[in-house]
Amino acid sequence: MSLVMIYPDFYQDFCCKADSCQHTCCAGWEIDIDEATAAKYQQLGGPLGESVRQNIMEVEGVWQFRLGAGDRCPFLCKDGLCELIRRADESLLCDICTNHPRFFVTVGEYELAGVGLSCEKSCELLLADTAPLSFRTEKGEDMTLEELLQRLSLPAGEEDLCYQTGLTPDDAAFVLDCMERTEPIDAAWTAQLKQLRSEKFVPEGGVPQAFDRIYQYILYRALEYMPQYGWGTVLAYGQLNADFIYLAYQLSGQLGESIRRWSEQIEYSTENVKILMGLLA
Repeated sequence: MSLVMIYPDFYQDFCCKADSCQHTCCAGWEIDIDEATAAKYQQLGGPLGESVRQNIMEVEGVWQFRLGAGDRCPFLCKDGLCELIRRADESLLCDICTNHPRFFVTVGEYELAGVGLSCEKSCELLLADTAPLSFRTEKGEDMTLEELLQRLSLPAGEEDLCYQTGLTPDDAAFVLDCMERTEPIDAAWTAQLKQLRSEKFVPEGGVPQAFDRIYQYILYRALEYMPQYGWGTVLAYGQLNADFIYLAYQLSGQLGESIRRWSEQIEYSTENVKILMGLLA
């Protein structure tokens, strides 16, 4: 049975910002190399092949790039561009580098595709429109979030489809309690939580309209966890994380960066997603 691919309305507009990106995805992460690309690297000739082999290593059966200072990829140039692409072309990239920040997960008879929000370009595309998030199939069919959930046989009331405003100080404390249970990505994350805890949360009069799209996208991204944790937990997870982004935004005034940092800590950590799901189950 072939799966039907579904993706959000801005998915096909994604294009890497390359050297104009302020937060490179080529640093701060372990970069695993798929078997096919690792085999290609072993056969690559010339000075470039020798350079590649000097800068990869095998760790517990998985090939990785040897990261340099600041956990930078050895082929990340000072100007933010990739030396492998410069000296050859994109066909030399491993699967992770080719696909990032795209994701593909299977839910029922569908393959749900999207782009992760740790990428600043993804955040820009998400926030470029304030209309409710919509979706499209690879055959060109358009659908709303409600119609997508119906296809997945998930019951969704009107309140499930949008971000629930009215965050109270007690709600904010609960959100921070949950986030403090996650494994911190870096010291800056811990410092941010401490600062948010020290601030006295005062409910604002209004919430930016973009929060419906933010919540809907988090919910969409989390649908793969529905069979394990249940629909109610996934809904609570979407609200909790949108609430946290709202708190971070109130502190910094930078909505895109609040989303991006949340994504680095939560969306890109399966362990932290499961911690939050477990707390909400």
